Amino acid sequence: MKLYAPNIHLFAFQLHKSSSNATSTAPNFLWNTADEIVHATLQQDLHLSQRIDIYKQPDNPRVDLLKDTEVINDNYAVSFASEVSLNQNQDVLIKGFAHPLRLYDSYSLWLNLRRPEKENNQPTDDVEIALLRQLNPNNCLIVKDNSQFLGQTLLITGWLTGAKDRQIIQQIASECLTSIFPNNYQIPPFNRQTELFGSPIFEYGLFSQLANYQHVLIWLFVDDKADAKFKQCYQELLDLFFFRTKAVKAYKDSREIYKQLDLAYRQIETNIDQIPKVDNNQSTNTVNLTNLKTQLKALPQLSLTYTRLLRNLEEYQNTIAINTYNYTERLQQIRSLIPGEDISFIETFSQKNAPFFQQQISANLGYFRHGAELLSKAIDSIRGIVEIEQAESDRSLERTIQILGIGFGGGAIISGVVVQHIDKLNKPLAAISPDNQPHPFYASLLLSFFATLLFIALGWLITKRSRG
Repeated sequence: MKLYAPNIHLFAFQLHKSSSNATSTAPNFLWNTADEIVHATLQQDLHLSQRIDIYKQPDNPRVDLLKDTEVINDNYAVSFASEVSLNQNQDVLIKGFAHPLRLYDSYSLWLNLRRPEKENNQPTDDVEIALLRQLNPNNCLIVKDNSQFLGQTLLITGWLTGAKDRQIIQQIASECLTSIFPNNYQIPPFNRQTELFGSPIFEYGLFSQLANYQHVLIWLFVDDKADAKFKQCYQELLDLFFFRTKAVKAYKDSREIYKQLDLAYRQIETNIDQIPKVDNNQSTNTVNLTNLKTQLKALPQLSLTYTRLLRNLEEYQNTIAINTYNYTERLQQIRSLIPGEDISFIETFSQKNAPFFQQQISANLGYFRHGAELLSKAIDSIRGIVEIEQAESDRSLERTIQILGIGFGGGAIISGVVVQHIDKLNKPLAAISPDNQPHPFYASLLLSFFATLLFIALGWLITKRSRG
């Protein structure tokens, strides 16, 4: 099957600044990617990073980054062209451009590879759809992942070659999809088919498969209208892809936070189950006060981590809300540019997908906030138990001190009395050893010892009665 003047548009986005306002650690990532794609497809060296100024107009939300010295006829894209071998006997001309931008906190790359509509002022011939494979060698159009890479949209356009093609448009779209990707690549699953500006458009990629999500659009023009409308609002469509990509990335990252929160929530439940149950009749000796204090130190750290994860989830929800709002604003601009056109295809994301993302995160927050409440209650419970047990321990120590005080005090009094009569204390001990009578000191010591024991017992009875 054939197409007339097929185009491949790559819209790729990378964070320029993070939420902490730190600049990108790999500012040339997208520009190097463009170099690699152009070199792989057309064997040309683009050197895009040398032709742009990433610090240009830092306060503007939308900036064409091409240096003024590189701009030709107000064209802020770098153009290139070369021939590609269609078969052993034929080479075809391929043109393209790379348009570097800064959009708000991110970098944007719009890379185009196309079979031109005209060559030497004459319409070009229809080409086999298989040509698309040669424009994606080694799957170079799928941007490698990077910590600050947001995502991409791959848009393939082309004109149907005749009336009969309109009867097999789904087959043509399917062949475009399989032709653009390598044989061993997991092709994005079909999502939906509708029309945009009067021409059929197919969307591939499912949000239910976020781990391997790729957004691919195949737009088959039946006339010049769709192409003209596309050129009329290309800036707004680029913005739509940008805001969409940021929202999808935020939702994808929120799923990772969800997994971490789920693990943390299970840990919270485990820790709570390990808190000792103390009833009114339980002795303080059965409570491991040291273990409780260890938990009291560990739980606040877990609470801090858990709270930070909740905050991250809320931030992703806010990111989706902000970008959905911006997406809706661009839709309104497109309506103003081309009034009366049916743009329901591009409205679906803001009306269906983005609200689903926010509802899902809201449900997650509602569930996991309960974990924060459990943590707070657990910490309060353990702190209460520790305070009670510490108070009991302090009272026990105080009672012991009182008992020993009474014992040693009474023993000291008896010892003082005995010392005054120490010369008379040898007689009782003479019965033990008549021939070698012990010194009276030993008799004094023995009497003091028994007196101390007697007063300790008396102190124990007194403190026990006062507790009762």
